[in-house]
Amino acid sequence: MKYYVCIDDTDNIDSIGTGQLLEELCFEAKSRRLGKSGFTVRYQLFIHEDIPYTSHNSSMCVDFETDTPADFTAFASRYLEDNSAEGSDPGLCILRDSEDIDYSPLFDFGVRATKEIVTKGEALALAAAFGDDVHLSEHGGTGLGVIGALAGAALRAGKANGRIKGKLFPPDDENVFTFSEFADRFGIEQFINENESILTDTGENIEFFFPTKKLYIGGKVTVMLVRNENGVLIPKPKKGRKDVQ
Repeated sequence: MKYYVCIDDTDNIDSIGTGQLLEELCFEAKSRRLGKSGFTVRYQLFIHEDIPYTSHNSSMCVDFETDTPADFTAFASRYLEDNSAEGSDPGLCILRDSEDIDYSPLFDFGVRATKEIVTKGEALALAAAFGDDVHLSEHGGTGLGVIGALAGAALRAGKANGRIKGKLFPPDDENVFTFSEFADRFGIEQFINENESILTDTGENIEFFFPTKKLYIGGKVTVMLVRNENGVLIPKPKKGRKDVQ
């Protein structure tokens, strides 16, 4: 079975980020044969002086396949309690992926969390209404991380646009690809331009020399293509300040 797993408020200014902690949690779960994870999507939540957050108020959500959801939930809960940073307020959400359930109230909550202040009480009550299909739990501190955890899982389940964690690096062996070669090599499902319009294969090549970001657009793994100063089609470079994780 497929689930969306999201954690939030697990770090402090000196610790590893929430995204890295989620990846380490999934790696450990895999080593224990509790399932396997896909890629992690970052969602930007609302920035406001009344909302406590470490640096960017972003939520990280990964897709996870497991045949033993109860065992995985118990493991993930313990892992957060043992590994979250001092002073953090960790929350965990595990949302079952199912076409038979109307998750629109959850998605609406997730969208609101990107635009306005929402409360822990709202998050807990909403999750409880879905019974066993949504696990939402606090694991230390104030437990306010349940807000971002539920919001991130809901946004991912609703295929909201976000950024896939990490960079995509050009390979050492070749740098020029057709559209289909690039898609097959790097697991890309679609290409867009800077206006987020879908690009189709016109026969041009893609030249890949600088790191780029994979995006999650319309529920698909996506790369944005732009033209450089010479008019050559390239993945939009991701360089400069340290990438937000």
